[in-house]
Amino acid sequence: MNIKKSDVLCCQGSARYNEDIVGVTPWGAWVLDGATGLNNKNLVAKDSDAKWYVSWWNEYLHNNIKNDKSLKNIMLSGIKDIKHDYYKQIGENKIEKLDTPSSSISIIKFYENKLEYFMLGDCSIHLEYDENTIIIKDKILCELDKVVYNQMEKLPDLAKLSFESIKQRVISTIIENRLKRNTKEGYWILEFDEHAISEAIHGEIYIDKGIKLMLASDGFSCISDRYKLIEDEKILETVENRGVGSIYNELRAFEEKDFSTTKFPRFKIKDDCSCVYLDIEYNL
Repeated sequence: MNIKKSDVLCCQGSARYNEDIVGVTPWGAWVLDGATGLNNKNLVAKDSDAKWYVSWWNEYLHNNIKNDKSLKNIMLSGIKDIKHDYYKQIGENKIEKLDTPSSSISIIKFYENKLEYFMLGDCSIHLEYDENTIIIKDKILCELDKVVYNQMEKLPDLAKLSFESIKQRVISTIIENRLKRNTKEGYWILEFDEHAISEAIHGEIYIDKGIKLMLASDGFSCISDRYKLIEDEKILETVENRGVGSIYNELRAFEEKDFSTTKFPRFKIKDDCSCVYLDIEYNL
């Protein structure tokens, strides 16, 4: 396996801290999109528990992805370790389900003749091999988000409201959706629940030539699946031809024009934005 070309981006949005993180190694690559609890409590970090959470996982994956284990086993061991570290630090502090940090994740692992993938949350994986284009994405979480977006769009005085006012009008639905985290009635995401690992989108692709792929947080993929500035099926090809930076600049320019978030209501004015593009050659 040889990485012929790579292009990586991880940029902060409009929030105070970047809660995304990316990693690329000879053994695999990943994108993590962290989320602090809705009550905005930071119990293990001064700045952001979500930033602490994704940083922990980033270090763990750098140290363990080369191990002779499947991604499911690597992630399961990681959840046990981070759960122990987290609850040891919060001590006697009372914590509710809405307070704990979590993260979406898309991750791939390289083998001699195959690629293994693992995904939880609303990150995405785009693959192109043997003249096939495949998009791997959890549509359940996207549909839950869409319910909130539809409520925002139907607000009678939307054009006159500030971003914070728009969000507060639908906060009950946001909380309702967040409480569905890691339940059969809701969606599965990386948190402290070991059962989520068995519910992840997971698989293997056997490769005899090469593969082009893109891992992205929803802050990047929204340019195609939300804003429709690029066709979803064409975003991998567009990133290959134009580069990640060019797509990022187009995305931010579009969001700047809709700074009031009234044309496209959303959870953040500008979300953290991450992408890993790889062109990989397999020499069997």
